[in-house]
Amino acid sequence: MKPLHYILLAGALALAGRSAQAQQRNPSEAATAEQRLVEDIGALPAALTPSAAGDVRNTSTLFQTGAGNNASIDQRSLSNLSNQAYIVQAGAANVLGIIQSGGDNRAYMSQQGNGNRADFTQNGQGNSSNLTQRGSNNRLQGLVSGNDNELNIQQNGANNQVQSEIRQNDRTYNISQIGYGNTLTQKETTTQSPQGYSVEMRGAGINITIEQGRVGR
Repeated sequence: MKPLHYILLAGALALAGRSAQAQQRNPSEAATAEQRLVEDIGALPAALTPSAAGDVRNTSTLFQTGAGNNASIDQRSLSNLSNQAYIVQAGAANVLGIIQSGGDNRAYMSQQGNGNRADFTQNGQGNSSNLTQRGSNNRLQGLVSGNDNELNIQQNGANNQVQSEIRQNDRTYNISQIGYGNTLTQKETTTQSPQGYSVEMRGAGINITIEQGRVGR
């Protein structure tokens, strides 16, 4: 029988190797958020799968590898439909907080690297958000308040920042920042605006602000 310290060391090395592979792998282009999480991180525990149809309980699954990562999840159902959150963190000193209130909301969140931070709130019905940060010291602060919105945010690099605020229904947004030192601020609050849009930024030190309508407080 192998000594216990040998087994623990082998397990730690396996996790470290898995984390390194996750950070080096090219971003997944799979059709669904669940598939993208699996391809980005590798084979995940069976628990990282959506709950069965008709399950009215809130579901949250957290998978962390590395050191000093911190995550908090607060979900509240205000209907007979469940909210679901699937979170993966690989690296060190990543911080993530998510709040979901309403029903049938889904959040898929992945942070890979060091010192990334994400704070995200989703209120309403039938919203789906897929948030990914790779690299170091990226910041994401998001709010979705409404129904049937889809939000996809991806940051690759270092010291990028996104502040996203949506107070509408039936919108689809795709936001991507690749590089370092980029900043994007988005506010969406009017019924007369387009049904969403896509933004891709590549480079360094780019600042973009998109504001449609007046933000209600």
